[in-house]
Amino acid sequence: MKKRKLKGYVLPTIYLMILGVMAFGITFLSKNLLNNQVKEDEHYNYTMSVFNENEEGEEQEVNEQNENKSIAIKPFTNENVKIAKEFYSKEDTEENQQKSLIFYENTYMPNTGILYESDEVFDVVASIDGIVKDIKEDEILGTHLTIESNEITTIYYTLGETKVKVGDTIKKGSIIATSGESKLITEKKQTLLFEVYKNGTLINPNTILEKAE
Repeated sequence: MKKRKLKGYVLPTIYLMILGVMAFGITFLSKNLLNNQVKEDEHYNYTMSVFNENEEGEEQEVNEQNENKSIAIKPFTNENVKIAKEFYSKEDTEENQQKSLIFYENTYMPNTGILYESDEVFDVVASIDGIVKDIKEDEILGTHLTIESNEITTIYYTLGETKVKVGDTIKKGSIIATSGESKLITEKKQTLLFEVYKNGTLINPNTILEKAE
């Protein structure tokens, strides 16, 4: 059989084809690797974003909890002021409930706040930041003043002289009035009845007041 000799251009052509296939393969693999890297980076950024958001949310929740521990201060600064009657609670013991009853005109009534008393006139201060919403007169409890702050409303009864007016913005600790006399039966003449409402519901003031040191 007679052997045929390949023409001179055949081998270079084959080499070029092989090189082309290799180049295409390398380009394809590089592109896939690059896309995978981008996806991994996007996943990393998304994960870090979610982590940061959760971290900020947890930090905000902790801050809110810390703020609620001492959302309000006592409505006075005079150390001679004492508690005459505690808040009447249905969950309390029968003995404590009896101590939380207010006597007026031969009638015992549950105390709706904390009743403070003193031998001398004392300054009444705002227990929370807020706006003075109302100042009224009551036949039994005398002058009373209402301060609202978001979900919390505080009411100060049996006042003497008021130092603020309706619409004033008040800072916690600011003097708003002086104590006064009421028709409630107490051992001492100067009194202050302090009520707290949360979202319109009467609550025990001790749940938001700073603890005594």
